[in-house]
Amino acid sequence: MNYTFIGDSHSAADDLAVLLQASALQTSRLIFLGDYIDGQATRIGTTHHDSLMPLKVLDMVMARVNDHGDVALLGNHDDFWLQTAAGDSLSYQTWQLNGGTETWRQLGIPAENLPVVANALNQPPLARYTQFLAQLPLRWSKGQLLAVHAGINWDLPLNHQVRDDLMWLRDEYYFNQDKSVHLNTTNQVIVTGHTPVQTIKDDGYGFIKLQANAADTPRYLIDAGSRSGASNGGIFALTLSETGAVVAKNWVINQQLLDGDLPHRHG
Repeated sequence: MNYTFIGDSHSAADDLAVLLQASALQTSRLIFLGDYIDGQATRIGTTHHDSLMPLKVLDMVMARVNDHGDVALLGNHDDFWLQTAAGDSLSYQTWQLNGGTETWRQLGIPAENLPVVANALNQPPLARYTQFLAQLPLRWSKGQLLAVHAGINWDLPLNHQVRDDLMWLRDEYYFNQDKSVHLNTTNQVIVTGHTPVQTIKDDGYGFIKLQANAADTPRYLIDAGSRSGASNGGIFALTLSETGAVVAKNWVINQQLLDGDLPHRHG
């Protein structure tokens, strides 16, 4: 069986709908890497406004999980929703500063204070989304493949990873202190999202392949900057075989399905 890993979508339901029609996805198990909500509607260098449809994205992901047996991981933005629903003040404030205000507007929540937002997330019609997010795993592993939202702490074994690390790590996962690429000590091909590739290497590609040397087991970062403000922001899908061999790369920008092996500078 092949496995297709889908990067952060951030409310881009229109792009996700197109991506789900790609041929490589029709014969593989889907692994969504998290961050289904939030996002910004504008792109650098353009006056075009993208749509933000967090509930539509969640509906599509939920359908894939419930009807097709696919897998959805929890991202840090999705965790904002969960922790705010549980009444956590810090998560509420952090969410407010990272797209929460616009998302609450999209969700039809009339006020911006913790009791009102938390109550709305725990009542119909939003409660079913809260319940869905609450049961999502933080990592997925099968044979030679491993997926988490953000990264892993190299100093800890896989079964002792810290929850926040799996959803928040960036440079400590990618690099050594001297900024050289960290060796992959798991011997599994690891696929992550979380950090838009444009913020690390803005070369027009929607993915980054990380290897410390030619013999190092590869890692892939596939957050292609969907609704991040990047001019070429979109949703990336990486299809791998059971052994980690690359089968296909697909990238959707502005509802256009593109060859993920090629650079694309603008949407």
